[in-house]
Amino acid sequence: MTLSGSQAEKLQNALLDAFPGKSSLEQMLFYKLDKKLNEIAGEGSLKDIVSKLIKTAEAEGWTEDLVKRAHLHNPGNLNLKAVAEELFPSNPTKPQTTSVDEPQSEVQTGVQTQPITQQQKILILTAIPHGLRLDKEIREIQAAIERAARRDLFAILIRTAVRPQDIRRAIAEEEPQIVHFCGHGLEDGSLVLEDDGGNNKPVTSEALASLFRLNADYVKCVLLNACHSQKPAKAISQYIDYVIGMNQPIQDKAAIEFAKGFYDGLGYKKSSNQDVFKRAFDEGMVAIEMENLAQGLIPVLEQRKPH
Repeated sequence: MTLSGSQAEKLQNALLDAFPGKSSLEQMLFYKLDKKLNEIAGEGSLKDIVSKLIKTAEAEGWTEDLVKRAHLHNPGNLNLKAVAEELFPSNPTKPQTTSVDEPQSEVQTGVQTQPITQQQKILILTAIPHGLRLDKEIREIQAAIERAARRDLFAILIRTAVRPQDIRRAIAEEEPQIVHFCGHGLEDGSLVLEDDGGNNKPVTSEALASLFRLNADYVKCVLLNACHSQKPAKAISQYIDYVIGMNQPIQDKAAIEFAKGFYDGLGYKKSSNQDVFKRAFDEGMVAIEMENLAQGLIPVLEQRKPH
């Protein structure tokens, strides 16, 4: 489509508001559209870069994809939502809930059974890649959600190169239902984040458990796709209904296959008596087995015991 001057200005302002740093815009473009910002817009001020991005999208015919994917990446930004609804009224980006006639998926918790009828946020946190295929893992997760039967019920949020304060703030601000960490874990159960200088910053199982205790009202599932993460998973499960960890080192391919299977399973339609997260965990295990990977016993599911 061809934007009017007014529409282009609104879209530019919305993108600047939703992605106030070049790195966040760069990540959205790569993860959601498989495009590289530097190749499209080069260097310059963020305003100039966004302007070049919009012009390129118009010229190449992917303006609608840009707007819709940007909104899905940052669903909480009201300016971007308003622009998306104005430009593409026949393709609403607002998440839909299940209809009255459609069977509802359910989440079995330690307290009660709750139907999933509202959008579930999946917060993906990555840190210290050091050769891990984190970009591939994130893209596979997005692909699994996008092809799911009930994909409108899920929104993916991404934070990269996270420091302890970044995780703490992201979870509190976004209030996700699912938290997915992909990165390195140490033999003592610590997860490796970054400090302000970009160096390794181990965070203990006890500290992670305390973090999720503060956010237990909305977080329902935590997936620690990192080596030696069963110990923090067990600690976190004191407060969170479902926590998945790894009981020993896990290879990149197995970790990615598990994630693909897990999110495939999460998006399937369920009968009313199925345990959604347990079913998704089992799907991840089967995904590893069907690839003939000898790591099928590494992921473990820890569940909160009812009080």
